[in-house]
Amino acid sequence: MSKTLLLTFLSLSALTLAKTEYTGGKYLGRDIITNLDVTDLEVGKTHEFFFQGTENSLGSPWYIPVTVVKGEKSGGKFLVNSGVHGNELNPILATYKVKEKLNPKNVKGTVTIVHGMNIPGLLNNTRGYKFGGNSENTSDLNRQMDSGKVTTVDQKYSTLLWQNLLSKNADKVIDLHTSGKGSQFPLFVYADFRNTEIKKMAELTGSDIVKMDNGENGSVETSFVQLGIPSITFELGSSETQEAEIVARATDGVLNNLIHWNYLDAKETNSKVETFYGNTWSRIRAEKGGFVEAKVKVMDKVKKDDVLFVQYDAFGNVVMEYKSPNTGVVASVKDYPYSEPGDSLGRVIEYNSNDKDQVLK
Repeated sequence: MSKTLLLTFLSLSALTLAKTEYTGGKYLGRDIITNLDVTDLEVGKTHEFFFQGTENSLGSPWYIPVTVVKGEKSGGKFLVNSGVHGNELNPILATYKVKEKLNPKNVKGTVTIVHGMNIPGLLNNTRGYKFGGNSENTSDLNRQMDSGKVTTVDQKYSTLLWQNLLSKNADKVIDLHTSGKGSQFPLFVYADFRNTEIKKMAELTGSDIVKMDNGENGSVETSFVQLGIPSITFELGSSETQEAEIVARATDGVLNNLIHWNYLDAKETNSKVETFYGNTWSRIRAEKGGFVEAKVKVMDKVKKDDVLFVQYDAFGNVVMEYKSPNTGVVASVKDYPYSEPGDSLGRVIEYNSNDKDQVLK
């Protein structure tokens, strides 16, 4: 076979593999797909799919709900992802609210929405991917998205979704999350300010706090950034609950991005929130056991050595005062008062002008 013929064959093979692949079956009335390529979908239509993941311990596949709104007008590819952590529920509702504002007549290009990526975690209300059978183990999918590993089921799951659903269907990405279990959190963004487009994406969210951050390897956000695709992690308050105001503000933040980057014909919502931009934070941990009373709320401005938490023993005697290690803003507060030594009580974020990577310009 000649070199030219070989290259042609390989190119045609790549195109074939890139096509959206249907199993031919349906689940809850929607087509089941094993590979998504938004470029070959019908223009001017809202597509609802179930993406077929790995099989569970009963031999049945996990099905991930995905919406693709393909506008009548041409444009780029925007991805809104949610549910990487299965106990983070505000993001699921936010994806529904964003979808309500989209239709093929007002969308340019494609907007892909994943309505909950970690189905085993969502079903079990666990942050991580919940292994089946008799296992109590979980795995953080947001640390292995682009690993390419396929040894264990969680690796197979995340690699399949990364390669066949997420990575090739985006020019810009917002990955929706909440805080971890047991802490109050504001509307919060992680963003790598070394990229000017990412900086603008963060600004458009109207969040309370932006943490200028180099990212975490294996996360959805950083995996896309390393591909050269602007991406942010958008934290929507607290886990295991729904917060109407947070969801409404987050919905506006996502829509503002779609409008600004020319994916949606509409007017941006002007945020009245004063965003705090920080690049480093300190975590306050319990040193003793006992009841902890918070003396501050999320978003309180504090100075170094301000008392943040007071801890009591079983008889109501004060056994510990926890002071702020720096001047900044309270970013999180533990929401369950009884604490053991080592428990995280909260975090204070600040801006360090000596940081070489994450700087305000």
